[in-house]
Amino acid sequence: MSFSLKSWSSGSMTDACAYFGCHLDGSGATFRVWAPGAREACVTGSFCGWEDRRFPMEETSPGLFSCTVQGVAQYDTYKFVWTTPDGRRIFKSDPFAFHGETPPANASKAYALKNYPWNDVKWMARRKAEGPVNLYQLHAGSFRTYAGGEPLNYRKLGEELVPYLKKLGCTHAAFLPLLEYMDPDSAGEKTTGFFALTSRYGVLDDFRQAVDQLHQAELGAVMDWNPAGFPVDDFGLSDFAGQPYWEAPGQEGDFRFFDFERPEVQSFLLSSACFLLNTFHLDGLRIPRSGEIAERPGGAAFLRKLNHTLRKKFPAVFTIGSVDGVGFSFLSDPEAAWSIFSMAAGTPGSLPPFRKGSLLELDAGEVRQCSIIDRMPGSYDEKFARFRAAAACFRLLPGSKLSMMGNEFAQFSPWRPGQELDWVLLDYEMHRKCLTLLRNLNDFCRKTPAARWEAKESYELLPLPEGLAGYVRTDEAGNRIYVLSNFTGQTANRLTMGVDRRGKYAELFNTDEAQYGGEGRAAGVNFAKLKPADGKPYCIELDLPPFTTVYLYKAAGAKAQKRV
Repeated sequence: MSFSLKSWSSGSMTDACAYFGCHLDGSGATFRVWAPGAREACVTGSFCGWEDRRFPMEETSPGLFSCTVQGVAQYDTYKFVWTTPDGRRIFKSDPFAFHGETPPANASKAYALKNYPWNDVKWMARRKAEGPVNLYQLHAGSFRTYAGGEPLNYRKLGEELVPYLKKLGCTHAAFLPLLEYMDPDSAGEKTTGFFALTSRYGVLDDFRQAVDQLHQAELGAVMDWNPAGFPVDDFGLSDFAGQPYWEAPGQEGDFRFFDFERPEVQSFLLSSACFLLNTFHLDGLRIPRSGEIAERPGGAAFLRKLNHTLRKKFPAVFTIGSVDGVGFSFLSDPEAAWSIFSMAAGTPGSLPPFRKGSLLELDAGEVRQCSIIDRMPGSYDEKFARFRAAAACFRLLPGSKLSMMGNEFAQFSPWRPGQELDWVLLDYEMHRKCLTLLRNLNDFCRKTPAARWEAKESYELLPLPEGLAGYVRTDEAGNRIYVLSNFTGQTANRLTMGVDRRGKYAELFNTDEAQYGGEGRAAGVNFAKLKPADGKPYCIELDLPPFTTVYLYKAAGAKAQKRV
């Protein structure tokens, strides 16, 4: 490709990886790297016995080094070697490498990026950046493993995910970071290769096939992408040419934030994001540390540029972050979920306010500390009852949803990156019934207009006694779903609730049903009485079982919906 130094240096380049890095041509490879401040640059690797001065690089423009080496082949390892301004010799991996050694090894690998025969034309033509999503967040290395404990490769992972997510009723697989990283306990949060998928689970084409499988099954693929910064190490971006360049100056500790005010850093990160979306047909990027980025000098402006650029180049792709006003498609909201689950655990609280465009999250960060069900007090059965009541109350809140793997069958153990999910729990009745509950909730939301995930302004909180919570969702036709939750250990006898319509209020869903592990206590069908309550002309009266959530349906002059 022709390289525009002006585009790179102005912070507007979105395809820098097509020029920089290692590019094979059949007889060898051309290496290019950006290393301002390096006094001398060379490339070395397995193709020359790691002689560190065998192939010097020419400085074609200030800070831009290049050379061509014959005989370099696919998967050959290599690094760049600098002589720093103070005379040191340092070895660095390629910031633009498409592939690398499996950690803890850290050399880059020559890798020819070829065209992939995609079979997702229908999906790509139909997808759009707005609309409801129900994301299943997963860690590729611990979702499932082979019999010997090795994590599934990307291709096998795709095969496993398709039937599971279809049955569960999710819309997208939301992968925790898959770009290369060193620290296995970080689960990919500390990126070391911004153009290389981790080689732990295969190569680029393996992941392309996994995404292709998802798309053909009408499932989307989203990935966490962390452009906040990188860890301090001797082979990566920190002190790249012997002095700070990629990072903002004056930082301490083992993590460095990018210098978001430097145009070349902006071009680097924009190119990384566009590479992921283009190469893997991803449907969205989630930026988990966007709040920290926005607090850095130039960070908010970079996020605004990022979202504007991606919306222009990939109009059918969405972005997720926690910062308002910078153009994210969805705003992360972890507080809504935890307020409800805290109430179920006995902590006084209230339902969250409506936030348009929100993505309500039960993400990996929290369940890594302690699983949701293990936070619930009481006996074994009571823990499940509290969990079911909270899950049903949360699921019908307006807004799209994200839930970390393992929550769907109430895993007791905290999530660990090096440990497979406790699938053995599905041998136990209560966990199987919990999975049935989550599947039915997703199915209910998908089929019921008033309960769909769209963040419509149809959310009205109900005035209920302490320990109880409720709200109303209304669809465009005027049909209503009343969500009533009892987070106490006592039946709410003769609970009176004001309503503004006459007629039948039918129970459609009840977490205390036997099929979900409950005792089968129903709130029953109610008919509104001509008796004012809560400022409304009518009221209904019901008995709400302990640790239970029920859905009541009021049709707007239409035939009542069938019970699920």
